[in-house]
Amino acid sequence: MFSCMGPERPEPPKDLIPEDYYVDLLIDMQHIKTWRNVEPDSVNADSLKQLIYQRYDVTEAQFLSSHTYYQQQIEQQLIRIDEVIRRLEAERDYIQAHIDSLKDLQTGQDSLSVIDK
Repeated sequence: MFSCMGPERPEPPKDLIPEDYYVDLLIDMQHIKTWRNVEPDSVNADSLKQLIYQRYDVTEAQFLSSHTYYQQQIEQQLIRIDEVIRRLEAERDYIQAHIDSLKDLQTGQDSLSVIDK
């Protein structure tokens, strides 16, 4: 009889992080994960995590309980993850555009120095 009622919807934690705030936190946590892949010193990564929690005025426990709650909503979590990916890709493209423009400036200065000689 109970199996016919469908899946039980979990109760949100009392200190649930708002969804838009949670997405911002996920982005910053991904930055830390990327940092950890580049610089595997976990002390620095853990310090960065604590700074992120302070920045958003949340505790690690609050983040973890909110993360667990949001992950139980599979379809909505996929939408949130897509948003995180979209924003990270936009950041990557923005940074790459600046790197390319600096390379172009460097190449332009090099060609001018050749002309002067």
